Amino acid sequence: MKLVLIGLRGTGKSTVGKLLAEQLKRPFFDSDELVQERANLTIRQIFETEGEPSFRERESAVVRELAQQTDAVIATGGGAILNAENVRVLRENAFVVHLSADPSELWRRISQDVSSHANRPQLLASVSSGPEELRKLMLARASHYSQARDVEVGVQDRSPQEVVEKVLLLMRTHGKL
Repeated sequence: MKLVLIGLRGTGKSTVGKLLAEQLKRPFFDSDELVQERANLTIRQIFETEGEPSFRERESAVVRELAQQTDAVIATGGGAILNAENVRVLRENAFVVHLSADPSELWRRISQDVSSHANRPQLLASVSSGPEELRKLMLARASHYSQARDVEVGVQDRSPQEVVEKVLLLMRTHGKL
């Protein structure tokens, strides 16, 4: 059974995913990392030179490939759930966990992540509007996340290890371990 982590940028999908993979003794895959490796470009560069539609095509190709994994932990990009086919293939033989936090917490995390600034497309126009822009993005994607997930785990005020423990508990509760 696959374990798939979805959620907005800043929720810790990659960090938590690596810890879960280690604990579950499964391989870990990050769809954003694979897109970047294959394109030999950062996500920011793909957005700037080819546009978002090209990135989404690349992302979907990687998601389709990762969906073939049987026992793996997969972290998706924040927008992967916008494509219904991505959701369909990821949900097959999988437990899908939506990691979430409130906009001010996400903004704090994103603002402090130097690599995110270098490798990801600009998410927000200005520091003062960050939490408001994230709130709008959350609202726009809320129905996509709710349709894609089996469970939601709030990451706010939890360490990555505490999130891992919560995910493992939910997997046991739902008969997925």
